[in-house]
Amino acid sequence: MQSNPADPHTGPNKPTVLTKQPTANHVAQFTPARDSRNRRVPGLYIRNGRYYCQLWIDRGDGRKSARRFPLFNSENLPARNLNEAREALEIKRNERREDRLPTPGRKPNFLDYSEAYLAKGRVQRKRPGTVQNEHQAIARWRSHLGHVRVDKIATPMVASFVEKRLKGGLFGQRKLEPVSERTANLDVIVLRNVLNAAIDDGHLRDLPRIKLLKEAPTPKRRLLTPAEFASLIKAAKTRCKNNGAQLADYLFFLAFSGVREQEALRIRWRDVDFEHERITIGTDGLSKNR
Repeated sequence: MQSNPADPHTGPNKPTVLTKQPTANHVAQFTPARDSRNRRVPGLYIRNGRYYCQLWIDRGDGRKSARRFPLFNSENLPARNLNEAREALEIKRNERREDRLPTPGRKPNFLDYSEAYLAKGRVQRKRPGTVQNEHQAIARWRSHLGHVRVDKIATPMVASFVEKRLKGGLFGQRKLEPVSERTANLDVIVLRNVLNAAIDDGHLRDLPRIKLLKEAPTPKRRLLTPAEFASLIKAAKTRCKNNGAQLADYLFFLAFSGVREQEALRIRWRDVDFEHERITIGTDGLSKNR
């Protein structure tokens, strides 16, 4: 077939068909997934080469709404083929049956939720020293996490915080010195407390993978011999001019009762039962582990 120069559809003056190119503001659409026979797979969608599922879930107010969830394979990587997507879809359906899917609604960021956590009654009932330590640790986490939503806190974020604590780094306006593995673990434990409370409040389902560092073993301390203890008592009485006798009594009390030093200082006469030769420790509710 030869082209006719006079024919606008076949000649050199044939009109050019322009195809609309996606712009930078173009938003990829969810398209239904299809199998090898071009049949639509119920509940599966594709966007940007990734698979998603759509499930109807309870909104918590008696109504249901459709939500899409990204699908991952057994290695926690995005599902890239139909078989992986189908397996992940069944897992999501099972999570829905067991009520383990994330609750709908906007989740608070760490900055806001940590304030709510510190205001909780069960947190306020902790020992004052514990509350103060949690305040300090949460302040460091706020500096590190910023406005990250509590359900978006991931393992790499925790790992980078721990690394910065071990090496020393800037938290807010303060440059902190390197710390031991034990100190870094205490900060991680505080974060876990906050996220566990977020789970109880329905803001997330599971904790991110948080692995505590291996700490150096506690050094084994040698106990004093009776002769060394007697020498210590003698030195307390002779070298402490103002309250040597009180210090000696205090050391005797620690040695023969086994009570912790701070607990011993809080014991009152009402805690002593002379008739039955018994002392009650922790009546103030501040003993170790209550």
